Order: sequence, then C-alpha cells, then structure tokens
Amino acid sequence: MIEQLPVLLDWLGELSADDRAEVRSVLLKVNRGQSLDLQRFGAGDEIRALQNAAELDEYTYLVAGSVGEFWTRLCFAHVKNFTPRPESEMIALGVQYGQGLQLINILRDAGEDLRNRRCYFPADELDSLGLSPSQIFRDPTGIEPVLTEWREKAERGIEAGKEYARSIRNRRVRFATALPAKIGARTLALLRDAGAAALTRRVKVSRAEVRKMIVSSALGRSK
Repeated sequence: MIEQLPVLLDWLGELSADDRAEVRSVLLKVNRGQSLDLQRFGAGDEIRALQNAAELDEYTYLVAGSVGEFWTRLCFAHVKNFTPRPESEMIALGVQYGQGLQLINILRDAGEDLRNRRCYFPADELDSLGLSPSQIFRDPTGIEPVLTEWREKAERGIEAGKEYARSIRNRRVRFATALPAKIGARTLALLRDAGAAALTRRVKVSRAEVRKMIVSSALGRSK
C-alpha cells in the first residue's frame, strides 16, 4: 500500500476540487472509526466491549455508512439521471445500507473478534442478560437475544440497500449496488440458521453461490 501511495496521491490531484473534498471527507471518517477501535479496545488480556448501541452505531457509520453517503454524492454528481428520488433520501438509504453491511461483518466475525479480545456487542445489552464479554464462549446461547436484535437491524439495512438499488436508473450502477445486498441477505440467512453456533464456526457465502448471484444479476440487468 505504501508503494502505491505516490500513485494514489497523483490520482487524487487529478480530481476536481469537489471530488477531492469528498474523498478526503470519507477517508477522515473511516480513519476516525479505525482510531476509535484502537482507543476503545486497546491492549491487554481482558475482552473489552463497546459500551452501548450508540457506540456501535457510530462505528458502523464512520467505517461504512459514510461510504454509502460518499457513493451517493458522487453518483448524483457524475451519473446522468441517477435516480428520480431526492438526494437526501438516497443518502439516508445509502448510510443505512452501509451500516447494515458492516453489521453483517461484525455478526459474521464475532467469534474471531472475541478471541482477539474485541466485543462489538454493547456491554449494557450483555449486562441485561447477566453476561460479560468473557462469559460469551462459556454460554453462547445466552447471547441469542443480542444477536437477534443486531441481525434484525442488519436486515433493515439490507432492505434499505435493496430500495436504494431499485431507485437507480443506470443499469450498471444498479447492478454494482444491488450485488452486496444479495450477498448480505444470504449471509444473514446463514447466520440465522447457525444461531449462537456462528461464534464457534465460520459462516460465509460460498464462492459458487456468489458466482451464481453475479450471473443471475447480470442476466436480470440485460433484460
């Protein structure tokens, strides 16, 4: 990545002033989210959790929701007849979509994160179930209500993404936008089926399934 930095800087310099401002803005937000990760989890042997839903919402917005916002602004600026919907509505859907995708990553990687002493599930929600982050592996089924709550929020994000994609007039942009929602929806279905067992085994959509989704979406796009 460091070796590519001069090329990236050259590319950034070729952008218009407005586009450069958008790129810098989204990078600052993503960097802020990553920095908060380091501050909140830190080092040590103890598993640390985010304090509440507000911290998790902030994190998913900074590292992913902001990307949906960025993508939307660029599309309105550069894609002719992008959508009949107002920009404010599309930005709201794009933010929710990005956050939903990030929540899926968190749900899918929860077991690995716990082994790395990171718990993205809010401490106050765990407390309400009589659980601490360090007890989750000892009683995985006890966390089911929290898993269900955040899966449902992720599902709402995916539905927002589908609505976002349906609103796009340009076929290529619609195809690129809809595919992550299809993969995300399938991942959520696998996570629902796995339940708390997803904490102890890897849940992932197979490459074969992804290829089928791509072909199906491409055929639908060509119609």
